This record gives sequence, structure tokens and C-alpha cells, in this order.
Amino acid sequence: MSAGWEAGVNWGLLILRLGVGLIFITHGYPKMAGKGTDPKVNRQGLENSIRRLGLPFPHEMAIVVGTIQFVGGLMLWLGLGTRLAAFSLAVIMLVAATRNFVEKQFLGSADWPFSLLTSLLALLLTGGGTLSLDWLLF
Repeated sequence: MSAGWEAGVNWGLLILRLGVGLIFITHGYPKMAGKGTDPKVNRQGLENSIRRLGLPFPHEMAIVVGTIQFVGGLMLWLGLGTRLAAFSLAVIMLVAATRNFVEKQFLGSADWPFSLLTSLLALLLTGGGTLSLDWLLF
């Protein structure tokens, strides 16, 4: 692989990590902290989704999911534990995409979490690249 190609790949991974990380930071914080009024982003909306799935402890699970989203987003930003963060967030997005697809449809509902899922799977397979703390520390 040429040096120019490799540099492009690493800058691409940085852009992908920063973009996806920002989405999870901004969506995870209101769920984790219990703030926000938008039902698509706040803890109450997530609790309702968890109830519809029939999972136990919806309040506690919403806090855990929000924390994973927030901390995972920070980890992606830093490129620290990129594969672990991508895996954890991908599990959440797999559940979200599946639930949205079953309850509604793909277009306009499941397509958003599915696009995040595919981005996370790419990061899981590639790692954070050379422009990450993973690269510097490990």
C-alpha cells in the first residue's frame, strides 16, 4: 500500500470515528444523565422502547445504554479502545435497527441505526488507525 493511500485511509478512519462518536456522545448524554425533552433522544423514550421489547428493568437499562453510548462515543473520538467501543455500540444499534424494522419499516426508521451499525462494524474490523490513541499506546 502506498504512503498516500495509507494516509488517506487513516484520515478517513479519523473522520469516521469523529462523526460517529459525536452522534453517540450527543445521543447518549441525555439518556445517561436523564436530561432532554426529545422522546427520540431522552431516557424516557428509551425506557419505552425497552418496555416494548419486553426487557426487564427499563429504567436501569436506559441508563446503562445511555452510558455506553456516551462513553463509547468518547472512546471513538479519542481512538482509545476503538474496537471495544465499536462492538458495544454495534450491539445497541443491531437491537435498535431490528426493533425499528419489525415495528415500522426500513426506510425512515431502521435505516438510521442500520447506517450507524455498518459504520461501527467497519471500525470494529479496521480499528482506529494511526491517528488514534490505540495506535500510540498499543
